Amino acid sequence: MMANTVREPARDIPVIAEPDVLVAGGGAAGIAAAVAASQAGASVMLLERWGFLGGTLSAVTLGGFCGVWTVTPERLIPVVGGLFNEFADRLKQRDGITAPRRWMKVASLPYDPTLVKLVSDEMLEARGVDVLFHTWVADVLTEDGRVDSVLLENKGGRFAVRPRVVIDCTGDGDVAARAGAPYELGSGGITQFGSSMFRMANVDMQQFGTLSRDEISQRLETVVNEGTPLPRTMVALYPHPINGVVHLNATKVARNDGRPFDLTDPRELSEAERVGRRQVFLYESVLRKHMPGFKDARVVDIGAQIGIRESRLIRGDHALTADEVLAGVKPEDGIACSAWPVELHGHGLKTVWKFLEDGEYYGIPYRAMTPVGLRNVLVAGRCISATHEAQASVRVSATAFAMGEAAGLASVIALQHGGDVRKVDVRSLQARLRSQGAILELAEKQRESTI
Repeated sequence: MMANTVREPARDIPVIAEPDVLVAGGGAAGIAAAVAASQAGASVMLLERWGFLGGTLSAVTLGGFCGVWTVTPERLIPVVGGLFNEFADRLKQRDGITAPRRWMKVASLPYDPTLVKLVSDEMLEARGVDVLFHTWVADVLTEDGRVDSVLLENKGGRFAVRPRVVIDCTGDGDVAARAGAPYELGSGGITQFGSSMFRMANVDMQQFGTLSRDEISQRLETVVNEGTPLPRTMVALYPHPINGVVHLNATKVARNDGRPFDLTDPRELSEAERVGRRQVFLYESVLRKHMPGFKDARVVDIGAQIGIRESRLIRGDHALTADEVLAGVKPEDGIACSAWPVELHGHGLKTVWKFLEDGEYYGIPYRAMTPVGLRNVLVAGRCISATHEAQASVRVSATAFAMGEAAGLASVIALQHGGDVRKVDVRSLQARLRSQGAILELAEKQRESTI
């Protein structure tokens, strides 16, 4: 009978850095957190498991930034500013973004995922952030509710970093969970479905441009009714800044029993990747046959990993709720804004959308970023403290930038109090965010602005 455990010998782990702030994860939230903390005077190390920054923006290859604006029939009104504006401006200088794309009651900003990698490097290099690529968080050592050391694994072996404050921007809440913070996996273990994102080239953009989102969905519904087992008919097709290229958010990966995969489980994640790739090429064949402009198009790229909408929701001092989102609640400790609807990728062929009132927005409380039981840890991005439905709104990319910027500045303030994130004066944090162009509320003048 084989033993089901082995004992790892005790060993001394070399400490390679003792930064003021350690940022785990280099996606939208991590980029903003690292930049904000570093330019505020902290020494910052950022860990990233890929060989590039951008996270979901570049590894999954999202087609557009979501959450930039609140929308009325006449206007797009920014609800995210600060470092996101710098990021978008850098992309614009390299022809890496296109004009805003309106659909339903929202708008998104199409971008080039490859340029995200370069622009992210430039932003972090400009602030002197120490970036360590191809590195995983292996474990966390805590003492009295404080993260003392984060253990890393990479090609060089196992190492330790001893930060004063940690910002968990891993998306899955890896640091907070390993440090003992409580969390939920979606709603009762059921998360939103993931998607494999892909791009197709050689699309006739003139023909494609004549189709509305509803018309695209109607064509795919006809295909399903004729017997092709597409998992999803409400899809998002974004024109890429390169002519003839379209980004597709179309797949929906599920287990054989129809339930979403647990994408924190290595075996389920592995199977989800395989299922996603099969779906990508199913959509390619359908689009080439049934969608105007796609007759000669081919898949040219699939995201380096499946797109994960939801996994661990770290329990914080406050959990953002769907009622707060849809009512446009502005908490006193708000550190970022969002106007993105509740966008639920659940069972069925269509996505469920619950929209805010036209021109409305809500605030994200600082308390949603402070994990229960941990004194020197903040979370930012899609793993913040929120209910299943609220997370379906707050998880989007532009909002993650805003949360990351707030977490980065908050970490520097916390350094003045021994790294204790609950001793941050939120009013002071809000004032510093506003001074750097972050949007925490909309004045009437801002509501009159038009894009």
